[in-house]
Amino acid sequence: MFGFLKTLFGDSKPAPKSAPKPAKPATAPVQNRARLLKQAQEVHRAKRKILDALSDEDRAKLVAMAILTFLNEGREPDSKK
Repeated sequence: MFGFLKTLFGDSKPAPKSAPKPAKPATAPVQNRARLLKQAQEVHRAKRKILDALSDEDRAKLVAMAILTFLNEGREPDSKK
């Protein structure tokens, strides 16, 4: 009754497992992550200084533009088409 399954899967035994590979030292990914985090913090500080230098009026315009951009999902507003 299940002869076709035997032909598909055969009667072979599972292959023996190979010896586990020695673990590589995890220092490189940790160092890369730390370097990337440091760079991200530097970029954030630089951009924060630019935003801090804006006047209240310019900051309000920027916030309004960001909200409209999110509401329009990145498309141009209908008035500019």
